[in-house]
Amino acid sequence: MDELLIKELVKNYQKAIHTQNKEDFYSLWSKDEENTLISITNKFIGLDTIYQDFLINGIQRNYLTIDLIAEKIDIHFVTKEIAIVVFQYHTECIRREDRSPYGIQGLETQVVIKKENEWKLTHIHYSK
Repeated sequence: MDELLIKELVKNYQKAIHTQNKEDFYSLWSKDEENTLISITNKFIGLDTIYQDFLINGIQRNYLTIDLIAEKIDIHFVTKEIAIVVFQYHTECIRREDRSPYGIQGLETQVVIKKENEWKLTHIHYSK
């Protein structure tokens, strides 16, 4: 059951990256933790920084569209309330500046925690 809920969290994260909807994005993250995201080039600390600097000023500024595709999702439970999610990813993007296709691929690691019976993101790390 928890594995299905965590996979749904990953799916909802993919959707939020695509839509960049603030409410959807924020709802995926823990409210009590010092959330972090490490992209290919930068580190972002705090949910407001992750949303504004990574998603809006990074992804949205550079791409007209972005699809994050997760493959081979592997979930490792550290405890009943902490899990590490690892998957291969690739992106399908359209560059804003010239409308050309662009994509990257790599490995993504997410740390998720269970609070009040819901799984939430607390840390994400992208690797090429």
